[in-house]
Amino acid sequence: MRSKRGWCDVTIRNISPHGMMLLAPFPPRPGTYVEVRKASLALVGRVVWVKGKTLGIQLLERLNFNALLRAANESWAAGQGGAPQVGRGQDEPAAAAAPPARETRYPLLGWLLAGAAIVFAGTCAAIILTHI
Repeated sequence: MRSKRGWCDVTIRNISPHGMMLLAPFPPRPGTYVEVRKASLALVGRVVWVKGKTLGIQLLERLNFNALLRAANESWAAGQGGAPQVGRGQDEPAAAAAPPARETRYPLLGWLLAGAAIVFAGTCAAIILTHI
């Protein structure tokens, strides 16, 4: 994610067509515009709330889930795992460079496991609610 402070790695906790919930080490303040990247996909939004290290952003454009899945597959195929590398031009200070990327061996597997966990939790909740 890129904000006024530069690039940082974030965890996507929740996605909807109009926004995202992210976990960031140093979340920007509400009202700040941010860019979230995954491989070739760039999403721009405005921070609407912050609670601890969790933040919610409202996307400027409706999220295309197919494009997000393609970007996740691109990232996996390319072996990327961290924030995009920023070239240092004359108009970009060295401080804006991205931190070193953390390698994730199987990011798509992580997405699939997270999805399976959500489905499992929803099924368990439904079973419990039918017995109440």
